[in-house]
Order: sequence, then structure tokens, then C-alpha cells
Amino acid sequence: MKKISVLLIIFVLLGCKRQDKETEVQELDRHEIVKDHTAVKPKEHWDVHKEYDEFGNLVKYDSIYSWSYSNVNGDSIRINLDSIMDSFRIYFGNQSPYKLKEEFFFFPKSDSLFMNDFFEDYYFYKNWQKQYSEIEVIIKKMDSSRNRFIKKFHPGLLESKEKN
Repeated sequence: MKKISVLLIIFVLLGCKRQDKETEVQELDRHEIVKDHTAVKPKEHWDVHKEYDEFGNLVKYDSIYSWSYSNVNGDSIRINLDSIMDSFRIYFGNQSPYKLKEEFFFFPKSDSLFMNDFFEDYYFYKNWQKQYSEIEVIIKKMDSSRNRFIKKFHPGLLESKEKN
């Protein structure tokens, strides 16, 4: 009876451990799929200019390599924005050092000591003033997280905007 109990416990533990690995692998695969589908290759162009003297000797050599990302109108990058936003939502949820629902809590706690504050005029405005500096820090963290995401999974998008 003990052997059966021990075997049953081992199978349950191994089954749970295997489930965790499959979830991690599926999430990594999903990131790679999203990354592959949204990666846009630049339009590349080489110009080579050569000058020769009257004897046919090469006296000047100039080459220019250029690349750009653009759509038909030439004003923005043609990418699958939905895929980028979906992959960013996953990335941001995993990489975020804070949770927005916890940070932006303007409603009173269930503690009766804080309930009087709720019945004052300008309740939300007062809370907004208190949290303004905290919100600035959160927004800066969100921007830096977005920039890390774009540099990691979509290199070249930010650089092309900075050059313009």
C-alpha cells in the first residue's frame, strides 16, 4: 500500500512539473512567432561612384549604403501593429515591476477610517494631486519598458524615428 501511495505522489508531482515546462515553452514559442511575423526588413540600396583619369586609372571611389523602413506613402513604417501590440502586452505583463491596478487605486479602502475622506468634495482630485509625482515615475518606467521592447524585438524602428 505504501508503494502505491509513493508512486501516486511521484506521478502527481512529475505531472505538475511537466505542465509548468510546457507553459513556459508555449509562451517562448509565442514570443518567437510574434517576433518573426512582425520583423520588417529594411529597404537597402547601394550607390557606387567611381572616377577614372584619362589613362583609365581609378582616382576616386565613393560608395553609399542606405537603408530605410517605409510604406507606400513613405511617411511611416509598414508593420503589423496588432501583432506588435499583442506581443508588447505579453512582454509588458511579464517585465513590469509593478501592477497598474495596485498603483492607481483611487477608491477608498474598506477600512472605516478612510471612508470620511471619500465624502469630501474633490475626492478624486485630491488623490490625483497626491499621486501626481508617482504617476510621472510610472509613466517614465512604462516608456523605458516600451523602448526596451522595441529595441529587443523590432530593432531599427526607434532609430528611424530619431533620425527624422
